[in-house]
Amino acid sequence: MPSRSEAPRIRTLMYVQIAHHIRERILDGKYPANSLLPSERELAQEWKASRQTIRLALEQLRQEQMVSSEQGRGNRVLSQELIFDSATEDDSSSKLAALVIYDVTHGGAMAICQAAAAAMQVEGYHLIVAETAPQSNRRAEDEAQQIRSLIDKGIRGLIIYAEPTDRNRALLEEALDKGIQVVQIDRYLTGLPCDHVGVENALASAEITEHLLTLGHRIIGFISFTQSASTCHERFQGYCSALTRNAIPVTEDIIGYYDTNGEKLEEIRSIIQQWQALTEPPTAIFAVNDELAFDMLQVLATLQISVPSQIAVVGFDNLPAASLVSPPVTTVAQPFQDLGYTAAQLLLSRMQRKFGGHPRRVLLPTQLVVRQSCGTLLVQPQPILV
Repeated sequence: MPSRSEAPRIRTLMYVQIAHHIRERILDGKYPANSLLPSERELAQEWKASRQTIRLALEQLRQEQMVSSEQGRGNRVLSQELIFDSATEDDSSSKLAALVIYDVTHGGAMAICQAAAAAMQVEGYHLIVAETAPQSNRRAEDEAQQIRSLIDKGIRGLIIYAEPTDRNRALLEEALDKGIQVVQIDRYLTGLPCDHVGVENALASAEITEHLLTLGHRIIGFISFTQSASTCHERFQGYCSALTRNAIPVTEDIIGYYDTNGEKLEEIRSIIQQWQALTEPPTAIFAVNDELAFDMLQVLATLQISVPSQIAVVGFDNLPAASLVSPPVTTVAQPFQDLGYTAAQLLLSRMQRKFGGHPRRVLLPTQLVVRQSCGTLLVQPQPILV
């Protein structure tokens, strides 16, 4: 097993650390192209880890196109193409990258920044944090200005929490055309030839929706944003799939979208009042992220609707405040540190000219965190179909 000094200097999930060290051995040639990796049993013995942990590490490497699985034989190392550009190892600008993300005081963003910066620093690289506005109606414009400035200043690498606008897509295409290495984090703009790291949004959303179903809820509202990122679409897909699997129709009258350019709390209040006027109003609400769940709690309190006794509320992210608000929010925990760390590793592999293959998409697992906001059993639970 590698010595303690070789391990990443940030706290990450065990399988992410194992994937990192196997990746380094592949890139350094210790595991040559077309060779078979040690067996799962051998890797488990080396790392003193479970077979399941080793399988998660290998699955991440398969997503990165580092290895392929061969039935009955094991995992084979794929050929890693090299990148050659005009930068030299002595060129200090070649070791400068940037992270563009909104509101670093936000718990998730802060964890991403810290992990990405630490991973880059270990390799002698520097990460600039280009923060965009915390206000949702200003983020896209701020992000466009940050990307434009970074391109003009000759940045070599870019990790971005992308706002879903045509202008920002065009700027990222320009960056890629100019040889800037780009990694998308969390959100995913399809069609861009660059790496991406995110989470299993649809799977996690299906899990939290099915948790509400086990509690007896059958009318579950869903609330998101009008200008939705890929993450919001994926979470809606997971919500729909869970309802469909349980023979519950997806009805438009309990799906709400609010305009981030409007008066947020007033729009949320209007949506809730419309739902409450229905013959059968929702008994639970799935907010597409924790910040929206917090807003829902605030508005429900002003309407004197008790959570969870009258209506359940769940979110997504597991921000630090989720355990502090009243009632504490049931949510999905994103591995923010591992997102930042993995994004940095993907970027480093290209900036260091160790990998030049096709774009890689890495999806990390999440965890359901059950707290008081989802309530207790309303009726005798009905079986969940699988």
